Amino acid sequence: MKVSDLQPHELFTAQADESLEVAADRMSWHQVGALPVLDGQRLVGIITERDLTAALAEDADPRITPVSDYMTPAPEVLRPDSELAEAAQLMLELGIRHLPVVRGGRLVGVLSIRDLLDAVLNGARTCARGRGHRPPRALPPLLPRLRDPDRGRRPRLVRHRQGADRP
Repeated sequence: MKVSDLQPHELFTAQADESLEVAADRMSWHQVGALPVLDGQRLVGIITERDLTAALAEDADPRITPVSDYMTPAPEVLRPDSELAEAAQLMLELGIRHLPVVRGGRLVGVLSIRDLLDAVLNGARTCARGRGHRPPRALPPLLPRLRDPDRGRRPRLVRHRQGADRP
């Protein structure tokens, strides 16, 4: 199964020169764990929840600190024709949960570990129902090695003021 076989998500990004506060607010509002970082239209990095945590731990002022100070520069990327097993292996090797997807030098999406798990679970369910769709062969052996960073924690409810406009 390839990255392009998955249902596309709406793409949210950050600009390298915007503040950590703006990026964190966008991530929270759209409930995503990472934002590809652009300089104009060019992918220059990725900012994740881990990066934001590091910034806070170092007492960076999120209102004035630019995303570029804490983003991961020049991230590994996938192509739409990349195999999901290749993506899973890359995530495991690098200890990451998000990979930008690029076609012809242009950012077209982000693949998350949740997308991989969904593909495995839905592929297995479809296969079990006899609809001819097989789960990706290389992914099931990798599943025990994937770790859920929030395992055992209660989900946090995020409430926003009604009528508040968000980026």
